[in-house]
Amino acid sequence: MSQPAPAPLSVGVADLRIGELLAEGGEGQVYQLPRQPHLVYKAYRASSDRGRLADLVAWPGRLGPAEAAVVGAASAWPCSVVVDGSGEAVGLLVPRAPRRFALRHRDGHSRLASLSYLTADPEHRAAAYGLDLPPPAAPERVGLVYALARLLSVFETADPAVGHGDLSTKNVLWSLQRGPEVFVIDCDNSERFGPDGNPVEAGTRRRPMTPNWDDPAVGRGANPGPGTDRYSLALVFLRVVGAANFPIQGRQRRGEPVEVRFPVPDRSPASVLMDPEHPLWKLGAGSLSVADAGARPPASAWLAPLEALLAAMGAPEVVDQVRQAQGGVIAAGAASLREGPEPARMVPAAASPPEGGPSADVSILPVAAPARPRSGERRAPPATSGGPPRAAIGYRSGPPGWRPTTGTAAPTWVRPTGVRAMAPGSVDPPAPVFPAAWAELRTQVRRFGRWWRELHRAALRRRGPRRASRRWRAAAACLVVDLALVVISGAVAAVIVSPLIQH
Repeated sequence: MSQPAPAPLSVGVADLRIGELLAEGGEGQVYQLPRQPHLVYKAYRASSDRGRLADLVAWPGRLGPAEAAVVGAASAWPCSVVVDGSGEAVGLLVPRAPRRFALRHRDGHSRLASLSYLTADPEHRAAAYGLDLPPPAAPERVGLVYALARLLSVFETADPAVGHGDLSTKNVLWSLQRGPEVFVIDCDNSERFGPDGNPVEAGTRRRPMTPNWDDPAVGRGANPGPGTDRYSLALVFLRVVGAANFPIQGRQRRGEPVEVRFPVPDRSPASVLMDPEHPLWKLGAGSLSVADAGARPPASAWLAPLEALLAAMGAPEVVDQVRQAQGGVIAAGAASLREGPEPARMVPAAASPPEGGPSADVSILPVAAPARPRSGERRAPPATSGGPPRAAIGYRSGPPGWRPTTGTAAPTWVRPTGVRAMAPGSVDPPAPVFPAAWAELRTQVRRFGRWWRELHRAALRRRGPRRASRRWRAAAACLVVDLALVVISGAVAAVIVSPLIQH
């Protein structure tokens, strides 16, 4: 399949065919482009500094071919400045996330694959959305962190360096279709830094951070600095590999020392992480430090330990998958890239030690993860100072009106009367047919309700370049649907009420 032609560095808004509104935020709106489906138009509410946006668009051109390939594959870096008739910058053309960075829920709707799906127990996500996600500490999860570390190492070693500043659940997308991949969005809010760590551009542009993903070392009202992405990378490692939330920022803001207890699944490929001296724990603690935020290790320091971990887990092919997807090769533990394929290397566990010294305010302690709960069992979190995250607690309920037995090696299900309904050793009894049908009916009713609501929103929407004829067609469709609902509701009411009237 041929690649789309590169977009010009600037384009007039009058030359764009602007489609449907896709999203709306505090800075502006995002529209699809029917003639350029691989791009979106981000329209700002107020005109912006054209020089700053032009420098931002031109930044990848200062990179080497391999580095530019990583940025192009793993981020939605702006590619064109959009100007109005007077030459004022009114927005940007930004790459659209490929379809593989989306997940299809049980209800049939597709949604962007944000990190929120990976920062909770996979069983919870399976029950809520019908998704099959990798278990905690799986090689795929480690590979996603490795892919993000590669992108951030390019950001950090460029001239000027780039800091995203908001690597949160809403701005980092992921995919496993071609192997572990990440796609970082909202890059137009990135800051460029000189060798002294100060921003390249002057001004007081505000760069907000997402709550629960923000850096406690950044003061109130201040902008994220060069070390903020390093903090975010360690937080992503804990939350994605550990499949849990790990809330630590509140304690860090209060100046309290933090001990993170990371549950490592027993008898799993990741059991090598049970070593408390594993280099990744030192890296994570140093990256999360608030007391010594200036000494946080760079993203490139994560590459060799992550490659060594994947090799120890018996999944060195994940390294190749990430490299091939990003179009370049980063040498283990270094920031240099080389073009061309390179086979995955079995990096020994005792690879070069990570940069950065021990952290005095943060420590990470691996602990054996509790056994996954069997059907019908609840498990309360252990009472510890650091405390494994609540999100890692699993629970799966049995059929309505039934309860599990206790004190037996294998739980069995009994009715409330105490009459045993299952043979010993059976765990999941077949659910009654009617509750299952009722649950399916409720699902279909909710889907119809969402469709009805979106239909009426389309008819009432006034934003964006929509034609009047399309609004009239949407309004006519709403009228037909509403009349049909009135007729059907009247017929159902008549069926219910007529026997009461006759008697």
